[in-house]
Amino acid sequence: MEDNVKSEWQMTKLGEPSKIIGIEIAINECSVTISQKKYIENILEKEGLKRVNPVGMPLNPNTPLESNPNRNEEDRSNSYARLLGELQFLANTTRPDIAFTIKQISFVRTVCSTASKTGSAAAYNQV
Repeated sequence: MEDNVKSEWQMTKLGEPSKIIGIEIAINECSVTISQKKYIENILEKEGLKRVNPVGMPLNPNTPLESNPNRNEEDRSNSYARLLGELQFLANTTRPDIAFTIKQISFVRTVCSTASKTGSAAAYNQV
């Protein structure tokens, strides 16, 4: 395969990758592991959630949700949307296990008012 690529394009061998677009790669004899540990740590630090405790269930299904038809929490919507975007990126790239929780929290952001930073903190606890 390498010869086929070289015949079409100029190529330089750089060895085994260890990081590509912020995703850490660990390769051993039996597996390839990807993670975004540094990205997660940076987000936790920025959000003041560095000392949160991990949980097995990122979103308690018994959390009551209140309607917010007026969408009157504009003061934090941009930072909250950014936080959800960061979590969605994680779910799409290396953490599919948190995808359902992020979907629920995103729904709550648009419809309900109780999904404050607590819901996002719970998802971060999962990662």
